[in-house]
Amino acid sequence: AEYPKFKSKKTHRYSYTTKYTNGNIELYENKVKLPKIGLVKIKKTRTPKGRLLSATVSQVPSGKYYVSLCYTDVEEVLFPLTYNETGIDLGIKDFIILSNGEKIENPKYLKKSIEKLKKLQKQ
Repeated sequence: AEYPKFKSKKTHRYSYTTKYTNGNIELYENKVKLPKIGLVKIKKTRTPKGRLLSATVSQVPSGKYYVSLCYTDVEEVLFPLTYNETGIDLGIKDFIILSNGEKIENPKYLKKSIEKLKKLQKQ
């Protein structure tokens, strides 16, 4: 038997934050260099632009680790103004009815999943 692993009553999420000083945090193509840890593989969804402030490494209850990079001086992308207005009506028979008459059908996820569940239970 091993020693017990005590869990905190106050926090269920373990994390630490480090500030960017003297180039201690660097972002490469598919890795990030962090102090105290070193190089860590990442899945980069978009290329950040701006000035890096800090990095927070957190562990979720499932055991996975996530890195959150905080940037400042990021340019905001503004959408062009069109001055078009749309009314949306949520219904039961039709999921959405727009003010221009367009109808979006109800996806009915429950009915589809019940049929699939019946087949799986028979198997």
